[in-house]
Amino acid sequence: MNNWVCCTSGQGYRHDENSISERLRSFKKNSVGLRERYFDNLPVVWLIGSDETWSVTGYVYEIEVKETGDKFEEKICNICHCLLPVEEFSLNQTNKHGPIRRPSCKRCRTDIDKRPPKTQQSKAMEKRRPKVGDKFRCPICEKRSIAGITAKVVADHDHHTGDIRDFICDSCNTGLGRFKNGKDYLQNAINYIQEREMNKLL
Repeated sequence: MNNWVCCTSGQGYRHDENSISERLRSFKKNSVGLRERYFDNLPVVWLIGSDETWSVTGYVYEIEVKETGDKFEEKICNICHCLLPVEEFSLNQTNKHGPIRRPSCKRCRTDIDKRPPKTQQSKAMEKRRPKVGDKFRCPICEKRSIAGITAKVVADHDHHTGDIRDFICDSCNTGLGRFKNGKDYLQNAINYIQEREMNKLL
């Protein structure tokens, strides 16, 4: 049976398709993965954060993933998949059950929140931003609204260039963010829906 483990040292020998590295290499400390077997007395662990298999040196211990999160002392980042103290996750909001922290650790959030500097194109596009009270139709969901009154209108940036693609409603902007602003993820979602619809017809 495979078990979730935490690899504290961040070191080991990486497995490729048919070989294993001869030199000791590094990965992120406290990475979480599935222990699959043992090789030369070292635990062989598939690291979920990097999708790599390693013979891990140093201290490796089993964790109960259901006992991690906001209500516990440690939490697993949803990006790097490292087991970290909850203090390493910024507060997002509070409800009746207590504080709710962001799912990504502060280190990963820094990478997420990076945005290229404003370009000449983005400065020019800002002049076309709908003003509060203007009529607005989102180019994605096509919902009609009153800008700044019945919908928040935001600039949709290309996160690689910093250019503004267009102005869209806040809901669609959040949706794009959930799909990592990537065409591949969106296409995967379309393929998924189409495949499931086809399966219904079979």
